[in-house]
Amino acid sequence: MKNKLFLMLPVFLYVHLTSAQDLFTVIKVSGNIVIERTGSQLGIGTAFLQNENLVFKVPDSRAAVINPQRGRFLLTSENLTEFKSSKSVFLPSAGKISTRAYSMNSKSNLKDLFEGDFVILNELKIIVDTTLYPLTDKEFLYISYEYNNKTVNKKLAFHSDTLVIKRNELLTVGGREIADPKIDQMKLIYLKEGEQYKSTPVCSFTPVFPDPGTISAEIAVIIEKMSIKTYQEKLNEISAFIEEFYGTVDENSLKKWLEKYLGLKQ
Repeated sequence: MKNKLFLMLPVFLYVHLTSAQDLFTVIKVSGNIVIERTGSQLGIGTAFLQNENLVFKVPDSRAAVINPQRGRFLLTSENLTEFKSSKSVFLPSAGKISTRAYSMNSKSNLKDLFEGDFVILNELKIIVDTTLYPLTDKEFLYISYEYNNKTVNKKLAFHSDTLVIKRNELLTVGGREIADPKIDQMKLIYLKEGEQYKSTPVCSFTPVFPDPGTISAEIAVIIEKMSIKTYQEKLNEISAFIEEFYGTVDENSLKKWLEKYLGLKQ
């Protein structure tokens, strides 16, 4: 009997390992994807086997999925066959890492930083080149946007040469914070007060304000499934995920947000 159990043990371990390698967990879904066998819709934290038949109820739906051994993968209807048949050790993500990383000891090019879809998580601290944009009581940067058919102007706080942008302050209008911000465009403008006011447009961008609870749950999946990976590997995957589904994020603010809200630190 003992001999039989001993012989069966390697088989059991092989099956268990294979199942673990084939099990993927959903980080995020955009659209509607259903597991054909169960009729269950994919959502944050849903686990499914690699060979499951998936039905894309909305053709352009996509899902970020992850496996501790294989890594993260951006799943679409176009690459589903490739995903199901792949036996590689690592399934490369379709996305590219694209953060706006600036050292807190270097000056930021504001036009390059605020560009396209820009993610604002909580707070940004950016060193400004004060030879281009001196910061004083009468010389400052502000953000302008339209909300409810009215123009909202927000003077940005600063300490010496460091610009401070806080999500809640930026979105507070009439004493109340905008609950579900959907703002098409924000403009960054430099203003000089004097006998004549002089305003200089710096750049414009599309602000993205992820729901704090949702994005925290999504990133928590990545951190859990990459528990044995290094901090930098986790940061790279989180950055690439945000780029794929939300927009570009400033690396310094992302690091601070991850440490404060999800306990991820070097």
